[in-house]
Amino acid sequence: MSYGLTVWDAQGRVQMTLDDFTYQVMHSQVYDLRTVSPIVVNIPGFDPAKCSAVILPIDAITEAAMGSALNALPYMALSAGSIGIYRQTPTGTATTGASSLRFRLLVMRYTN
Repeated sequence: MSYGLTVWDAQGRVQMTLDDFTYQVMHSQVYDLRTVSPIVVNIPGFDPAKCSAVILPIDAITEAAMGSALNALPYMALSAGSIGIYRQTPTGTATTGASSLRFRLLVMRYTN
């Protein structure tokens, strides 16, 4: 290889080269289910078999609100090239399981 990065340990053994693969962050953005639902995020190259998506709540939940369905995690539907995020599970009703959180959607590829 005429260019690139190689990492050696203290004993001079190769630890990582460009032939190795590490996690790749494909998407990281904050969304708000209080204002928009559903949210559909198009991510070119997203493949549920090779990638993962994580919803990370960014609002603090008060003890008084712990029993409220409004603090539930949203429902996420994965498909090739896109992620759908919904306030409720497909079996939810208008009064059960609704989410109104602000959250960060973190999408990573873990294999080529």
